[in-house]
Amino acid sequence: MTDRRFLKFPAGFLWGAATSHFQVEGHPHEMSGRTSDWSEWTTLDGKISDSTTADRACDFYNRYADDIEICRKLNLNAFRISLNWPALCPDPPKDGEPYVFNADTVAYYRGLLSGLQKEGIKTLVTLFHFTLPRWLAASGGWSSPSAISEFERFARLAAEAFGDLVDYWITINEPLAYAYQSYVNGAWPPGLRNDYLKAFQVIRNMLEAHGKAYAALHEVTPAKPVSFTMHWRPFIAKHRWNPLDHMVSYYRNYVFNLMFPMAVQTGELQFPYPLSNNEEVKKISGVIPGLKGAMDYLAINYYTRELSEFSYKWPIDIFGTASTEYELEVNCMGWEHYPDGLYKTLCYDLSPFRYNTDGTKRPIIITENGFATAFPHDLDEGDWSLADDKRINYLTSHLMALHHAIEDGANVLGYMYWSLMDNFEWAEGLRPRFGLIRVAYPTQVRTLRHSAEVYADIAKHNGLHE
Repeated sequence: MTDRRFLKFPAGFLWGAATSHFQVEGHPHEMSGRTSDWSEWTTLDGKISDSTTADRACDFYNRYADDIEICRKLNLNAFRISLNWPALCPDPPKDGEPYVFNADTVAYYRGLLSGLQKEGIKTLVTLFHFTLPRWLAASGGWSSPSAISEFERFARLAAEAFGDLVDYWITINEPLAYAYQSYVNGAWPPGLRNDYLKAFQVIRNMLEAHGKAYAALHEVTPAKPVSFTMHWRPFIAKHRWNPLDHMVSYYRNYVFNLMFPMAVQTGELQFPYPLSNNEEVKKISGVIPGLKGAMDYLAINYYTRELSEFSYKWPIDIFGTASTEYELEVNCMGWEHYPDGLYKTLCYDLSPFRYNTDGTKRPIIITENGFATAFPHDLDEGDWSLADDKRINYLTSHLMALHHAIEDGANVLGYMYWSLMDNFEWAEGLRPRFGLIRVAYPTQVRTLRHSAEVYADIAKHNGLHE
């Protein structure tokens, strides 16, 4: 029997985990008056599948010092967080007055980031991870031009307040996912359905805001790399023999994967035909000043692929539908376990964005990748096992695919598992469990799952066996 090959990752590789503020922090500052669109949304009937809220979530706001210690025990050298824009800016700016962040929230984030820095843990900080201040949401949110200037101001203030403690900036998390879920699918606030034109305007505004935030962040923290995260999902024709399924997969791939980064790469937002012939879409399309090349690295959230198929319902929808007839093992959210897609993404799909405008090769960071299991939110710590073989298999198979991609030339700097701990999964509530750390929500007790021990060993040795 031959020994299994040890897959050694490059020296200095970032082994980390990811979180977002709304999903883990809990919201003690919002209990007397909800400051975000999402904290209000979770209280509405039927919006969250298990009827839970994120009011307490993982109580990371009060327990972050203990959770940093968990990161240290797991041998992590990187950690991704997001800033709570609504808590930092709970009230609208007043005309003629300089705008300042909420002091208590600044103190919290400086404590968190300083604690990570003291442990030698690199920080990746996201500015917008799906939640808006209520006052901005009330004026139209991302569909309004005012969001562009407000986000630019927020980015500049964030750089001034936290820039000395940040290693990598991320402006906007998954812009296409946000536009789709909020303005087409109706699952996230403001809950609009099939308003494609407004979704396209949101994308345009986010591109403009990203370009302005990129410039502001570099002005204040010139040495800190800036990007945005892409939720990258390979779209594959459900029936390989059907040209209509291939057409649908092409449209979904272009709009959901390629369109936003292509606009940043070229400085111009372009919609595919026949959308490009629509007069209203033409007004949204076009060159965006200051945007070209505004990404210093590629930040990729990768979970699964999608099997796309043509819908024979009238009127015809060029985007078709996502098949639920799965071919591979799925997690509790119906996402197939498809590590080959990560290799394909890194080595082929990202080719248009591989180089900066000056010809240098862009680095890549996997900013999310993980596997969800399902357990009710009200179980205490004695009610279910720590064994999670499916998560371990998902983790190790994706890391093998990642190493293969690096061997074949992908310039990958790091990997952030989603997530460090169980958390509030947006419209799905507390039921999906992505965490390396099991959280018993009634008691807030944290316990390492077996996958956490496996990941800690991988990080310690900077690699794994095939």
